[in-house]
Amino acid sequence: MHSHPRRPGPARTLPRQARWWSTAAAALAIALPAEAGRPLSVDDAGVAEPTGGQLETWWEGARGAKGTAYLAPAYSPWQGVELGGVLARDLGGHATLQGLQAKWLWSPSQEQGCNAASSIGAVRTRHAPGRTTLGLNLIGTCATPWGALHANLGALRMPERHWAPAWGFAVERALGPVTVHAEAFGQRGSAPTFQTGARWEWAPQWQLDGSIGRQQGHTLLSAGIRRGF
Repeated sequence: MHSHPRRPGPARTLPRQARWWSTAAAALAIALPAEAGRPLSVDDAGVAEPTGGQLETWWEGARGAKGTAYLAPAYSPWQGVELGGVLARDLGGHATLQGLQAKWLWSPSQEQGCNAASSIGAVRTRHAPGRTTLGLNLIGTCATPWGALHANLGALRMPERHWAPAWGFAVERALGPVTVHAEAFGQRGSAPTFQTGARWEWAPQWQLDGSIGRQQGHTLLSAGIRRGF
């Protein structure tokens, strides 16, 4: 089978899938990732090539805590559309979260220039009826010779039935097989998260990644691996 790497811009070959996942999870007291390509939490306006996708797994949590383990597949059934899911297990409280997301492009990805996308998704706590968070996200990416800029603006519908605005900004730069990034994201009613990280494509379709961030005086860590197809 031929591989079809995602093309969000010259600085990325991942999906990511909206990283509104992490913000939604925060609302549910578990940090679910955004479906944006690891280790970014801010999503990019790109999707995988048709019939291509990836499988990501990673650990994420505050320093000194047991954290949360994630498994997230993504697949592009046709041009400009990507479908993704996530399964998260809180290793401390033993709660399980499940999520689904769809993302579509409003304009094609650009090697140089800007394009836009949207996503919609939902996360819920297993065996907890009514504990579902819905998310809508508008995504913009601008690719430059220096790197890529990403902006997210969306809203989360909490289990309490109210909507909360959410936002995110990120910048990333490729340095050979390693891509580094810095980002900030958050939602109304909670402190913003500031984060930096890197991913290393150590072999075709294989990636190792990690990040470190801060939120309200707490250090947040993550480490993961991705397999593309």
